Amino acid sequence: MVKPITKLLTIEEYLETEPTREVRHEFVNGQIYAMAGGSVTHNRICANLIYLLVGLNERSGRCRVYTSDMKLRIGNGKVYYPDAMVVCQGEPPDPYYETAPCVLVEVLSPNTKDIDQREKAEAYRGIASLQTYLIVDTEARTVRRYWREGTGWQVQDYLEQGEIPLPCLEGSVSLEGIYRGVL
Repeated sequence: MVKPITKLLTIEEYLETEPTREVRHEFVNGQIYAMAGGSVTHNRICANLIYLLVGLNERSGRCRVYTSDMKLRIGNGKVYYPDAMVVCQGEPPDPYYETAPCVLVEVLSPNTKDIDQREKAEAYRGIASLQTYLIVDTEARTVRRYWREGTGWQVQDYLEQGEIPLPCLEGSVSLEGIYRGVL
């Protein structure tokens, strides 16, 4: 039996229908992918990160810190729900998505870690405003930090302890804070 071809959505169709769906979906080149729920560990790490990011932003108050409910639109081909996002420029282009983050964070889950480490890492590094992308492990106290330096990207792994700089927030987050009460 031949499997029927699924109709690709336009980004406009996706953005119009996504707020009414019961399950969140990411959009990649016309296809939508349902988002799975996170584990207790994943959620606690996300909560710790939001707490730390909001705390850093309190000094200047010039940025917006988002949880995983805010969409990130990348051109006309991709829309993701990062686990945490910081935007420090302009007003949002739309009430349901942002386009110009300076910090993005993905907390790894067994089902999504390959996408976070390859597909999203590549897509995120193409965002002109992005300064830092963090990939946070849920099984070990390990954070991979990508950061923009000049016209290229650098990468560093933080293991067990350390302070991770976030230039657009004029501060840093510690591994101790990220993993507080978790690992």
